[in-house]
Amino acid sequence: MRGRWAFLALAVLLPCGAAAQVPVWEWWPELDVYYTPAKHQRSMLELSSQAEHEGTKHQATVGLYQDYLWLPGGFARAGYRFTFSTRDASYRESRLLAEANITAWSSPTWRLISRLRGELRDVNSEWSYRVRERLHFQHLSQATAGPRLEPYVTTEVYYDSRFNTLDRIAGRAGVEMYLSRTQKLDVYYARQENSRSTPGAVNALGITLKLSY
Repeated sequence: MRGRWAFLALAVLLPCGAAAQVPVWEWWPELDVYYTPAKHQRSMLELSSQAEHEGTKHQATVGLYQDYLWLPGGFARAGYRFTFSTRDASYRESRLLAEANITAWSSPTWRLISRLRGELRDVNSEWSYRVRERLHFQHLSQATAGPRLEPYVTTEVYYDSRFNTLDRIAGRAGVEMYLSRTQKLDVYYARQENSRSTPGAVNALGITLKLSY
């Protein structure tokens, strides 16, 4: 099992050496609010921000999603996101998305989740679509007292219709911490390699607060 964990961590970090240019550093804070009125229904509100250090770009995102749950096997999601520049009108994106999250493998202490997402995007009045596949490998805490720490790694590939090719490889390494029954904190390092867009390489430190009701 340690070998599998090391292999997936290496798969996340390998893209770091692919880009020749100096990567851009970003800070990704996010707030996710979940409301679960029934066993198979869940709504989610996303509020997030993204900034390039020493750059002019600063974006904010508002998203609203509806999930159909069949936990622990997985869930399906459909939703809408609006992303915009907070400093000027240089960037506006409306995005419709649908995705399926399937537990591909699990044990009492580990799980592997496959997420397939399709996105229909209107970026500054130009339509395109994107298909993304992500693998998420995570350790599941068995702690009954104190904070529950659940480290994970992910790797993801993106197909973009604007370029008719796989244009992005991304990965994350982080840990989810249960602060209480209804509060969870996700802290991670993210890396993106973009072959067709600017910047070509992105490093990011992210923190997401997740609230459940």
